[in-house]
Amino acid sequence: MPARAPVLAVPGRGLVAGPVDPLAGLFRSVAPLVLDLGCGNGLFLAGLAAGKPGWNCLGIEKKEYRVRQARRRAGDLANARVLHGGALAVLSSLPLRSVSRIYLLFGDPWPKRRHAVRRLVQEEFVTLLHSRLEAGGIFFFATDSEEYLAWTREKVSASGWRIKEWAVPMTWPATEFEQRFASAGLNIWRFQASR
Repeated sequence: MPARAPVLAVPGRGLVAGPVDPLAGLFRSVAPLVLDLGCGNGLFLAGLAAGKPGWNCLGIEKKEYRVRQARRRAGDLANARVLHGGALAVLSSLPLRSVSRIYLLFGDPWPKRRHAVRRLVQEEFVTLLHSRLEAGGIFFFATDSEEYLAWTREKVSASGWRIKEWAVPMTWPATEFEQRFASAGLNIWRFQASR
C-alpha cells in the first residue's frame, strides 16, 4: 500500500493533500524562513516574530486547538504564520535548503524507554533537518529532560553536526513550557547545531 500524502491545513486554501508548497502566499515579503516546530500556543513564535521583523516565522503545530491559540497570539504580525500539521510532514514538503533556523523547544520527551521511538528526534528527522536548512543554517533545541537532551545530542552529533551551547539573551521570548519549568525551578538544557 503506498504511503499516504500529508494533509496540511494551509490558511486561505483549506485542507490540501499531496505535494504542496506550504509557503506559497503565506508571507508578504521574502525573508529568511525560521521554523518553530511544535509551536504550541504561539507564545515563543509571536515573541520571535515581533522581535525579528526581518524574519518570516512559521509555527508548525499538530493540535488543532493550539493552532487556533497560536494564530490568535500571532495576530496581525505580517511575519508570523502557523500551519496545522505534523513536523515531519511539513518539513518534508518544504523546498530543499529553504530554512535558515529551526527551533525545537520543549518537545515531548517521551520519558519511558519503550516510548522513545515516538520522539520527534530520530535519524529521519535529523536527515530532514540537514536537507531543509540552508548553508549556515542552525538547529536550536531546548528541553527540561536531561535524558532527552543526551538522546538528541547523540542523534545530531552522529550525523556530523557541530554542537555548541546555546546562550539565550535575556530579552529572548520564552515558551509557555519554559515559563512553567523555570518558575518550578527545573533545569533547562539547550544546544544549537549546524553542519
